[in-house]
Amino acid sequence: MPADASSPIPPALDQLREHPQVAPEEAPGLLERLAEVPDPRNPRGVRHRLTAVLALTACAVLLKLNV
Repeated sequence: MPADASSPIPPALDQLREHPQVAPEEAPGLLERLAEVPDPRNPRGVRHRLTAVLALTACAVLLKLNV
């Protein structure tokens, strides 16, 4: 099923295609980047690190796109 027309995913993928000259070792890993996201949640009751939640969310989106 294709992404919804209002989804920001297609423009983001197009943006990534514009920079094929970047070597993998020059780009930070996904988990490294997700670890930089500040966690706005109240620490009370938090069971999972935000990095893990965001990584699983990214995987779910990729599965939805059938990438």
